[in-house]
Amino acid sequence: MEQQKKNNYFKRLKMALLELENYIQFTVEKLGKAMEFLVKTIILLVLIIVISNVAYILIKFKTPANYVDSIIPEFSYENHNLVIETKEMNDNQKQIAEMMKQLEPTYRDLLADKSYNKSDVLNFLNSKGNIIIIYSSIFLFILEFFDLFIFWILVALITSLIGLIVLNFSRIKMKYSRLFSISIYASTLSMILNVIYLLLNQYFGIYIELFEYLSILIAYIYVTAVIYMIKSDLINQQMELIKIAKLEKIKKQQENANEEKEEKEKEEEKQEEKNGDKEEKQINEKNKENEATDEPDGSEI
Repeated sequence: MEQQKKNNYFKRLKMALLELENYIQFTVEKLGKAMEFLVKTIILLVLIIVISNVAYILIKFKTPANYVDSIIPEFSYENHNLVIETKEMNDNQKQIAEMMKQLEPTYRDLLADKSYNKSDVLNFLNSKGNIIIIYSSIFLFILEFFDLFIFWILVALITSLIGLIVLNFSRIKMKYSRLFSISIYASTLSMILNVIYLLLNQYFGIYIELFEYLSILIAYIYVTAVIYMIKSDLINQQMELIKIAKLEKIKKQQENANEEKEEKEKEEEKQEEKNGDKEEKQINEKNKENEATDEPDGSEI
């Protein structure tokens, strides 16, 4: 327990990523500790995503208005009618155009008889640029946090099911809460890799087919390796206990043998004392008899 208290967040992160042999420490902690680690890691990853997005927009487009100008097609909304110019649109503008068409009923309720076009949106962004960045960052943070949280929990659940199968084959008994804690830590590398891939795909267009599934496979490998390491540790502990028991048995036998030897020596000493007393008594009796025969008779002159 003292060792767990000394392990700060970054120490635990290092253990989760690189030190599978220390995962046994996670099996003796409460599930709440693993959930705390999960939330802290998600906050760290989401901050990286938000900062990366803001930095990307400011470096490449200088202002939020320029960024919006690159992804929104030319449009006009007037008299409850949305008109989108479809000429010379890039992929992003095509996706936004589809979203705008789907949300057209909402525009009618919100805008009523008002009229808007792309220039009005850009002018608004230019006048409220800093505020837009702040609110957009908060919205993105909340959205990404819940997205990553749900995804991580699902990955941990699936990983724990794999762990249950491995535990069954390994004939190891473990509470599900402890297995789920291990699964959370085992999924850490998968989550980090997914975030890195997300950023690379978003900014550099890098695409790897089935990457998400491959990254999740790492979690399965981690939890399987950890369970077999725990099994190996348990076997080693049993061997140590057997060894200690044998040494204790030998030590006890030696102590019993020494006690028997001491008792035997004491009995021999007592027997020798008895024999010595008996011999001394016989010598004394013999001396007395000799003295009696050597005394002179009273009739002699």
